[in-house]
Amino acid sequence: MKVVLCTNRQSLAIKVSEFLKKEVNFLLNLPIDDNLQDKIYRINPDVIMFDFSTKNRRKWKLIENFTSAPSLRDIPLIVIFRKKIEAQIQKICEYDIYDYLIENFLKCELIMKINKAREIVDIKREFNRLLTKDPLTGAYNRSFLMERIGEEISWCSLYKDPLSLALIDIDFFKKINDTYGHLSGDRVLIELVSMAVDFFPNSMTIGRYGGEEFCLIMPSTAEKEAVEICENFRKKVARNEFHTFSGRPINLSISVGLTTFHGEVLISVDEIIQRADIALYKAKQSGRNRVIFEPFVVE
Repeated sequence: MKVVLCTNRQSLAIKVSEFLKKEVNFLLNLPIDDNLQDKIYRINPDVIMFDFSTKNRRKWKLIENFTSAPSLRDIPLIVIFRKKIEAQIQKICEYDIYDYLIENFLKCELIMKINKAREIVDIKREFNRLLTKDPLTGAYNRSFLMERIGEEISWCSLYKDPLSLALIDIDFFKKINDTYGHLSGDRVLIELVSMAVDFFPNSMTIGRYGGEEFCLIMPSTAEKEAVEICENFRKKVARNEFHTFSGRPINLSISVGLTTFHGEVLISVDEIIQRADIALYKAKQSGRNRVIFEPFVVE
């Protein structure tokens, strides 16, 4: 279980670390600064603990973002107060926080809340798996993808945070099915998704767009980083050995088309997918086994 403690107080960091050292396998202390949200995006923890005593003027905005950002809002948020002030408690209850603690909390109190949060995380994961995952590959299904892209576009337009989107297609997949059978094609899809889940950061979402085509959502990711990530994945796929249903090793390649939206105006899901699809078409027409970036132009 990954827990992130957001605080600028060394005394609180030491206390929480001592209390949780045998309870969680990952605990990271992050300073509350302008880069906090971006760091949490990349870590994608199971629980966020936020020290409300910080003098950072953006603390209410950070709490709002933690409880509303598409990639963060499902993470249980525990807010730590130095004193129980009625006005603060009433206001914090307006947000979808998981729980709060008052300074001088006991070890058993903290562990109880962390364990309850762990139960919620496990339940949500299983629920999401049943409702949102493609039954063959385990990637997110198309319905979930469309919904998540729409949420990320709204978030991007509101905060002008870059959003990159990639379409990934297996080259000559029909030939694999025709040569080795559809069960072999299914196994290749499963192995590719397993590789993708291990490769891409947890803040990114990989889903099955249709057939042998997959969609990768990359929030808070600008062009240069998105191209580098996709290119490294393309190379990894090209080096990897996949297998037919009978276990025979085969090699394959992928073509990737991607674009980046910077929140200039509010656009539709179809518009950003169409731009990535244009890039994917160019990748296939220019020889396959490559990544092509297509700038998003607001018309």
